[in-house]
Amino acid sequence: MASPAWAVDHVICVAPASVGCDQSFATIPLAITAADANTSDDTILLGATTYTDGPYELDGVAHALTLKGAGQGSTFITLPSSATPQNYISANHATVRDLTVTMAAASSSNDSGLALGNGAAADHVTVVGTGTTGTRGITTTDSSASNVVVQMPTTPGTGTVAIFSNDDNTVSDATVSAAQGVYHQASGSTLTLSRVNVRADYRAVEAAVGSIVIDDSLIDLGTSDGVGLAAVNFADTDLPKTITADHLTIVGGVGLSKGVWAYAGVPTSLATSTVNLSNSIVRGPPTSLQADASNNGAQGGPSNATVNVSYSDFESTGGTIDTGGGTGTGGIISGSGNLNVDPAFVSTTDRRLSVGSPVIDKGNPAAGGPALDLDGLARVRDGDGNGSAIRDMGAYEKVVDTTAPETTIASGPSGPTSDATPTFAFTSEPGATFECKVDAAAYASCTSPLTAASLADGPHTFSVRAKDVAGNTDATPATRSFTVDTLAPATEATVKFGKRTTKKKVKVAFSSEAGATFQCQVDGKAWKTCTSPLKVKLKLGKHTIQVRALDAAGNVDASPFKVKVKRVPREPRPPSGCTGEC
Repeated sequence: MASPAWAVDHVICVAPASVGCDQSFATIPLAITAADANTSDDTILLGATTYTDGPYELDGVAHALTLKGAGQGSTFITLPSSATPQNYISANHATVRDLTVTMAAASSSNDSGLALGNGAAADHVTVVGTGTTGTRGITTTDSSASNVVVQMPTTPGTGTVAIFSNDDNTVSDATVSAAQGVYHQASGSTLTLSRVNVRADYRAVEAAVGSIVIDDSLIDLGTSDGVGLAAVNFADTDLPKTITADHLTIVGGVGLSKGVWAYAGVPTSLATSTVNLSNSIVRGPPTSLQADASNNGAQGGPSNATVNVSYSDFESTGGTIDTGGGTGTGGIISGSGNLNVDPAFVSTTDRRLSVGSPVIDKGNPAAGGPALDLDGLARVRDGDGNGSAIRDMGAYEKVVDTTAPETTIASGPSGPTSDATPTFAFTSEPGATFECKVDAAAYASCTSPLTAASLADGPHTFSVRAKDVAGNTDATPATRSFTVDTLAPATEATVKFGKRTTKKKVKVAFSSEAGATFQCQVDGKAWKTCTSPLKVKLKLGKHTIQVRALDAAGNVDASPFKVKVKRVPREPRPPSGCTGEC
């Protein structure tokens, strides 16, 4: 395997980093100064600690420059709050990777955790600003970000933006949350989003000016009045706004929430707003798709707001196009393949498609489109198993499950048991159902725990097999062999003393069936485990000794062997040499 690119650079370590260093410094600013002074491709290597000596400005125009941490959640960059806006890290034609930026709760409005510009790149970077207001997680201009996580407050009043885009940018494999998830404004430019999870309460993905191309992404509006996709600008501008979305899943929303919104309704603008939606699911917002277009009639023509939708699952449409006044055109243009069905998600937290979902293989049957789904798996697969591979609707492509489940017996008898109706508990993967049988009977549907019908004494076998949600059945059922024994054992004993004895100790020998154990009781005291022969010390007087057998199944002899004995004093011996009366 080839070494990573940074490993062959000139490596400048910042304590506590200390391995593979060509130079070492105590602070990041000193390391940046050293990198700027040489002509090598530099990697500034950080340790697993928190650095607070920024803000940092990285310039990789003259030669490649990478700021590399020890990993997200290991290397932290933070700053004290400032009265003026600041970027915690600014990267100009440089790379930032493998670290976490933690924004102070008192960060200034318009602070950015990471500012990328002029061909910069971020990879495996987390920005946390959960206590901030009016801040931006990542600001990007003509740059790229991949495998990034941005966590900001989602409440609209906080004014936070996870990703603020100027110019042409790409973002892939990202998870972001903020009041405004992704915001793009740059005329004639395109923001490309792939495999992005967005959680926002205001607007999840918004094109205020320019274009957004987004595919294989999940948008969650929670319980807000937010908008999923918004080609919207309330400013007095004629610059067009376009969103092209393929394979999206938009969920959540209440009240005035909209899944997709094209708005061109500013009175003093001749505006154009367009959303092209295909192969997508919009389920949750009260209005799935909305288009509004109008102006004041003095703009030289009508404003246009259009949502073109095809091969998508949505519930409702809305909006106002002022065709009567002649100041608005467009609307919801429904193409081929649209549905209004429950997509049957796996759960309210897992928006993948469950087995039997009506939107599996219901996407555009033509070739093309993104190669991967939100999980990074192949996009076009035969999700319904009918032999024809067609793309599904939504962010996730249904994976055909051909792997049989495993079945495990968690509890139940194994070996001898005195229970003629034994109970067995069993498990398998989530959602699995079960079939059970005893001995040679046919398999029948069952649930755990299962109590068997009354069984005759003798050997038996319990079998259970799981069936998963995809219909695969365990070909090697779990089994448990056991023997029902409801007959109590008999106890036999041998006594070598009479009903009266003068001995201080007596001995009782006993036996029963193979594998039996024994309990003994003397004079009504508690039964105790014992073995043969039992030796008992006797005081003067009457005594009762009982012995009972317990077999391997736990059956107890209900009629213990019992012996009664009385110990009497020994007769005194006559004096030595005495005959007759003495």
